[in-house]
Amino acid sequence: SQSPKRAMRVVLLRLWVAQELAAWLPIAVIVAAERSASGGAETESAGRLRSLADEALISGRAEEALQLLARVIAMEPLNERNLYKRSRVYTRLHKSGAALADLDASLRLAPEYEAALSARARTLESVGRCREASEDWRLAAQVAKKEKPAEEAREGLARAEQCARAFERAAAAELRGDHRGQLEALNALVELVQTPPASVYLSRARGHYALGDLYECIADAGRALKVDADDLAALELRGAAYYRLAEHETAKNHWQQALKRDPEHEGCKRGYKLVRALAKKDAAGDELEKRGRHAEAIESWRAALAVDPDHARYALLAHLKIARAALAVKDHAAALESAARAVALDDASLEAHLLRCEAQLAAEDYEAAVRSAKRARELHDDDRTKKAQAKAEAALKQSKTINFYKVLGVRRDASTKDIKKAYRDLALKHHPDKLPADASDAEKEATVQKFQDIAHAYEILSDDEARAKYDRGEDVSGNPQQQAQPHGFPRGFQGFQHGGQRFHFRFG
Repeated sequence: SQSPKRAMRVVLLRLWVAQELAAWLPIAVIVAAERSASGGAETESAGRLRSLADEALISGRAEEALQLLARVIAMEPLNERNLYKRSRVYTRLHKSGAALADLDASLRLAPEYEAALSARARTLESVGRCREASEDWRLAAQVAKKEKPAEEAREGLARAEQCARAFERAAAAELRGDHRGQLEALNALVELVQTPPASVYLSRARGHYALGDLYECIADAGRALKVDADDLAALELRGAAYYRLAEHETAKNHWQQALKRDPEHEGCKRGYKLVRALAKKDAAGDELEKRGRHAEAIESWRAALAVDPDHARYALLAHLKIARAALAVKDHAAALESAARAVALDDASLEAHLLRCEAQLAAEDYEAAVRSAKRARELHDDDRTKKAQAKAEAALKQSKTINFYKVLGVRRDASTKDIKKAYRDLALKHHPDKLPADASDAEKEATVQKFQDIAHAYEILSDDEARAKYDRGEDVSGNPQQQAQPHGFPRGFQGFQHGGQRFHFRFG
């Protein structure tokens, strides 16, 4: 009888288990399915995305790696390693600000995460936050589980402390206005630190800028930008250096790049507006000059100068252009003024001295022209400056004897047409046959000599080859003789012959 009872209990137990299983099985299936669709698949998907991000970074596709890691972080927002991975990509792209943000977030999740501590310390060093880097290196040395990373952290700590002290010395020197002392401290830091931080280069760039070493400033600001491509201070400073060199397009590009990142950046915004206004007027002047509208070009360049009166490099270039244009329209006073200003701005400017010499010759200030030519030759002794000096010395010599230009009353830059007109007017005015019949022999002799001088001057200056020789100070006394053929002169003018022969006139 016990056996049937036991058998019945087993049957009843099995029925109960079957009922329970029947009740719970759908729930278990649903939970398993949900886990498969969410948790399990999510973990698998995040791992796959991490692998793809690693492959993209190795292949040099950093932007793609960033996109993949952003998806991973969205799936696993509490995983500090994902943030650390992304910070490495930002570091590779020289975006230290974004890298620090990810490292800060990673260390908030895991304050003693060794790899993130070391990475943040290095990044802080790279942007000159050496005191903060020291704290990270100190903690990294404490939490390191192996001797090698601990040793690296101790070396980093020593380096960061040294960096901090050098920075403090440089900062103190900069505040005092001692820019040479500032550069000395920073140069020592660059020698001591294997990989100087961006802020070292930026501080050194500021020192060079203050001392007027603009190319050095550009180089150091460029080094800072290689470390952190988003450094607005470096972009602003580099743009300012290019602006001072009158490389306006490059300056504009730097400030424009900065404004893309921060549209309200005060310094870059002001510089960008200034360079656009100046460059527009300068370009307008260049275009007018190409069209031969010299006077209008001069006004446009003067308007550009007024945009920034303190822009010394542009003032030099603008005054050189103004001097050339003024010479083209024979405005010798304006040419002299602008050439003199160019020399005052840069006494080492060869173009300024040569233009000043040319303007002084046109204004018949021959002694000053000789001085300008000699200074140009001191700066650069070549065929061009030798010719300029020879021309100025010839003009000075001629001014002390007979000066054919003065005889005809024209300037040295007179056109052939002007020379011909002056000759005809003077020949009519001083024709010997115009003397009264009772003129004395002395008056007749003086008139004949005057007329001969006019004719001789015209003979030389109307011949391009002879005129060029005369301007160079060469002897033109042996110039092939030309028979003058005056027309329309009154009262029996018999003509004349040049080249040392007497002129014969009939008076009365």
